[in-house]
Amino acid sequence: MEEREYMTHINPISIADVILLLIIFFLLTSTYVMEPGIRVKLPVAKTAEVVSEKNIIISLTIDGKVFINNKEVSLEEFDIILGDLLKSSKNKVVIIRSDKRLPVSRLVRIMDLARSAGAEKFLIATRRFE
Repeated sequence: MEEREYMTHINPISIADVILLLIIFFLLTSTYVMEPGIRVKLPVAKTAEVVSEKNIIISLTIDGKVFINNKEVSLEEFDIILGDLLKSSKNKVVIIRSDKRLPVSRLVRIMDLARSAGAEKFLIATRRFE
């Protein structure tokens, strides 16, 4: 009859391999949501909703920069670029992502420029309060 050898210890190298494979698996299967590189601290709201339509997004940063769909624009070319985008948009809705520290007068000025370019409705982007 054949004698069997019993394993009396666990090989630590194989455990390290399993842990490494698990880490790689979780890194590859995890989803990361990255927002565009525009740094804006959004205000908080309890009734924030997710908008899934493809809309025009105007971002206003605390240092005075204005972005239309993640592309920086100057105030001189703002109404021309926004007007062109609004002509091809069927709902004429503009989402404004304004830094919460930005003065309201700056936000109103941008909204006024957007309305003169053809925007009909405005949505203010917020973070959900939890």
